[in-house]
Amino acid sequence: MSFGDRDPFSNTANADAYIPRTATESVLVGLEMALHDGARVVCLDGPAGSGKTLLLRVLERRLVGDFATLRVPYPNLDPDEFFSWALASLRERGVDAERALAERIVRDAVSGALPLVWIVDDAQSLPVATLDRLLGLQRVTGDALRLLLASAGALPTDHFAQAGVLPVRVELEGEMESDEMEQYVRARLERVGIDPAQRARIETSLDRLYAGSRGNPGRLHAAASILLCFGPERLAALERELADAQQSGSSDAGEPADAPATPLETAPIERVSIESIVAEAVAAEPLEEIAPPEPGEPEPAAVLASAPAPDPTSPDEPATPPRRRLRLRRLGRR
Repeated sequence: MSFGDRDPFSNTANADAYIPRTATESVLVGLEMALHDGARVVCLDGPAGSGKTLLLRVLERRLVGDFATLRVPYPNLDPDEFFSWALASLRERGVDAERALAERIVRDAVSGALPLVWIVDDAQSLPVATLDRLLGLQRVTGDALRLLLASAGALPTDHFAQAGVLPVRVELEGEMESDEMEQYVRARLERVGIDPAQRARIETSLDRLYAGSRGNPGRLHAAASILLCFGPERLAALERELADAQQSGSSDAGEPADAPATPLETAPIERVSIESIVAEAVAAEPLEEIAPPEPGEPEPAAVLASAPAPDPTSPDEPATPPRRRLRLRRLGRR
């Protein structure tokens, strides 16, 4: 099975889904060179939806053999929680996680282990105290620890100055030109061997997809997924909704009401996400009444409205009900 369950525009950070582009290859080379040249802190700056998370996963593969890597999946943590996550990822324990982490990094360096690259995605979410102590940890451990901080916008330079660190900054462009976007879209379609009818649906809508996304990968993927799953009518309806909302907002701000709108261009990515469309459809479905359990019968942990309880005496029945309906219910509650 190909990446994203054969969805060419799935929102995935799987490195197998990476489609090389001139801009992204340039960024990857810049990151590798900075780390190999001894940079202790490297910042990857790029707007939301530009593909930073995917590039970090690709970079991890390319660093194998030269560096060890560490990732903490959620950066918005206080210092103690953040360092505890990192320490647990290295399968270490300690009452003082920050101290234990420093000792582990230095011990590995003395024993000849590969330098550690600590990758922090969405670094703009790091609390100030956590960022300061992370920079302090790097200062203590020296060349044994490199920090790679990816963020949607430049991080505050004064904190790096206070830590005595001059970071190397690498910028990722957030948009593609129309010709590059067409090549990118076709490459993704060929990667998964998409159905010819669906391919035609995308290729006949390339101009609309570019007008709506301006080549931003995040917005492009969201719009293309809607087009594939729900057809051009649903995409057109969404474009009209966003255009009306933008035009209304411009009128309220004192701008001309007939100012041209650019659908999907300035809207947040989540407004055009496939999950929001599915959630909307599920939320509109009527829920069936569930009878309470008989006295003495244990209450189930999760009940699917459309799935009957399996017969435990029948070998053909699954041990647990299917989870598909449960996932849609969860999306509907968001």
